[in-house]
Order: sequence, then C-alpha cells, then structure tokens
Amino acid sequence: MRKRGFVPSLVSYNSIVHGLSKEGGCMRAYQLFKEGIEFGYLPLEPTYKVLVEALCRASHIDKAKDVLQFMLKKGLDQTRSYNIFLRALSLMDSPSELLNILVSMLQNQCQPDVVTLNTVINGFCKMRRVEEALEVFNDMLTGKLCTPDVVTFTTVICGLLNDGRTDEALHFLHTRMPEMSLSPNIVTYNAVLHCLFKLQKVDEATKLLNDMEQKGLVANSTTYTIMIEGLCKSNRIDEAKCFWDNVVWPSKVHDDFVYAAILKGLCNSEAYQMVGEMRKNGLVPDAVTWRILDKLHGNTKKQSSVESKDEVSVELKRNKT
Repeated sequence: MRKRGFVPSLVSYNSIVHGLSKEGGCMRAYQLFKEGIEFGYLPLEPTYKVLVEALCRASHIDKAKDVLQFMLKKGLDQTRSYNIFLRALSLMDSPSELLNILVSMLQNQCQPDVVTLNTVINGFCKMRRVEEALEVFNDMLTGKLCTPDVVTFTTVICGLLNDGRTDEALHFLHTRMPEMSLSPNIVTYNAVLHCLFKLQKVDEATKLLNDMEQKGLVANSTTYTIMIEGLCKSNRIDEAKCFWDNVVWPSKVHDDFVYAAILKGLCNSEAYQMVGEMRKNGLVPDAVTWRILDKLHGNTKKQSSVESKDEVSVELKRNKT
C-alpha cells in the first residue's frame, strides 16, 4: 500500500492484520505487524490476540513469542498479555511450551491471576495431561499461587471425567468444592452433565440433575438440551420423552436447541407433532430443525406423507438462501 502512496490509518492497519490472521495468512499478517512497528503502529488487543492464536495454530511459536515480547516492551498489561499467549498455546498439543511460558511469567515477576491459571489448567486438560493440571491446581490450594475459583474446579472436574476418573471428579464436585466454600453454578453442572453422558454414565447424570435441583439451582435450556441429547444417544428414548413431558414442557424453558435435541430422538410422526408445538409457542423452526427432519425422512422405513416431505424440501431450500 505504501508503494502506491497510500498510508493506512491505525484502524486500517489493525483490520488488515486481524483479517489476514483470521483467514489463514498468519505469516503475511506477521510481516505487516513488523512493518507496522517500524512506522509506529501499535496493534490493538483483539489484533494481537488473533495474530498470536494464528501463529500458534500454525506452529510458529518463535514468531508468536516475538509478538509477546513486543507487547510486553510496549507496556501492555503483563498479565493480560501472558493470558492471551497462554490461551493461544492451549490450542496446541505442547504442554512443555505451556509450562515454559508460565515459568517465564513467574521469573519476570509477573504474578499470574486466576484467569492465567485456569487457562493453563484448561490447556493441560485439553492435551489429556491431567496430572500436570492437578500440579498447578495443588499449588493454588497450598497458597503458592492464587486461590482457585469455580471455573478452576469446573475445569479440573471435566478434565478428570474426560480422563475416565469419574469417582475422583465427583469427589471434587461434592466434597472439595464445599471445603473451599465454593458452590458449583449452572455452568459447572451443565459441563459435568455433558461429560457424564459422553462416558455413558446416564444414571449418574440423572442423579446429578436431581442433586442440582435440590440445591435450588434452576436448569436452563442448555441443561435440558444436554439431558435430552444424552438420553437419546444412550438409546433411552422413552426416558427422554418422559423427561420432556414431565420436566421440560412444564418449565416453559424450551428454545430451538431443546426442540432440536428431542426431534433427533423421535420418529417422523412424533417429530412433526413437535414442530407443530414449536409453532404454537411462537418459535420458527430453523435450518437445523429442517435438516433433522430431512434426515428422519432418509432413515425411516415407513413412507412419510408427501406433504411432509414437500414442506421439508421447501424449507431446506429457503434456509439456504
């Protein structure tokens, strides 16, 4: 642009670097980043974030570190800068890099906050390095690092569940959290329910929902979607229908996502009845709903009505435009 006599504004510069990073051109974005530095441009935080993430995804760790060092030298908030970088590293399968940056942060007299440590723990859990995650967690418990919060416990519990350590995870939920005077919130319960269903622990999930309600927490549409999808995927369709009739329907908490979950587990005739209920409740079936119905037509052994098939075809075409 400069060769053509056009000098981009700071907004244009950030937009170009941001756009290239998002569209897979991280090396070109990095070059523009360096050129911009020479002309006194300073990337905005969202630009920095997306550039670092793009470089890490493409395994250009050294260049991502260059960006981090520049930001630190320019006086950006150290902890926030490290948090962004650690989050980007957590997208990779590189536990050693994750730990190295945390150590570097401490060596530079930059105190990690709870967001930092939650990011590191989440990164280790995603990489299936639960023991490393627990080491960081235990350092938080012993006072070497800041105190864990509900997000910390939620992350550790889900990491344990995904590692198949159900009893240990539930001990953290029911015993260790209360010992820290922390109460799981609806996000915690939803995350744990999702993990339990992934492990086919249907009875444990159902019991957990009851425990949650007894503690006065109100289920939301995400809770109901997880329950219905989990029951249906576990081939407990009758239980899913019963749950819909006795719990979800009376609650009035049923949006497109909840309807989509129950539709997947129903036969054709029941599915169309459910679409009728959606319309009566002022919900307009979206593209996902119509794709589910289209799949039902393909899977069913019985001949569906011509009207039903025609409506699905029309709605699928309409939702593509």
